[in-house]
Amino acid sequence: MSLTARVSCSVLSCFGEEGPPSLEYIQAKDLFPPKELVKEEENLQVPFTVLQGEGVEFLGRAADALIAISNYRLHIKFKDSVINVPLRMIDSVESRDMFQLHIACKDSKVVRCHFSTFKQCQEWLSRLSRATARPAKPEDLFAFAYHAWCLGLTEEDQHTHLCQPGEHIRCRQEAELARMGFDLQNVWRVSHINSNYKLCPSYPQKLLVPV
Repeated sequence: MSLTARVSCSVLSCFGEEGPPSLEYIQAKDLFPPKELVKEEENLQVPFTVLQGEGVEFLGRAADALIAISNYRLHIKFKDSVINVPLRMIDSVESRDMFQLHIACKDSKVVRCHFSTFKQCQEWLSRLSRATARPAKPEDLFAFAYHAWCLGLTEEDQHTHLCQPGEHIRCRQEAELARMGFDLQNVWRVSHINSNYKLCPSYPQKLLVPV
């Protein structure tokens, strides 16, 4: 059955006469409805712009931060900083020192979040553990929901500008080229031909090529 539309047909028969067929068309995004948001406080507001197909499932307060879990990310907003971690980037989650959530990421980063009570820490541990568990089926991956919700939308409405790498990623790439000793004046140059990911969606925006 296509994700683009699901069609159900029924033919009614009464005393040998066939009734008109009934068709029900369902858009692809209807196959990925957002879950109901669970708020720990009624006045809390989602602190970020969601992507197409993304739905925030849990929203609450940690000891010194606002914390949210969607079907795509873990978001922690501290007073002076913000942490966004895609769920599939999380390697393990555990509780430490009773009140601390210890999150190890697949890129070797570690995120720590403190809670006021042991019960609250355990509740968010359970929520995040369920959110990062292996999907029961491929369609549970966020990519399918994002694709379905983006069908027919313009590039701007697809929120592609929110998916650009941060300044720390760009600086890291430049520092790595310098560390490896590439001659960027005479031998190599950085090409921006893939800046919109149209040359190759799985390649980075900047490519190192010969002069």
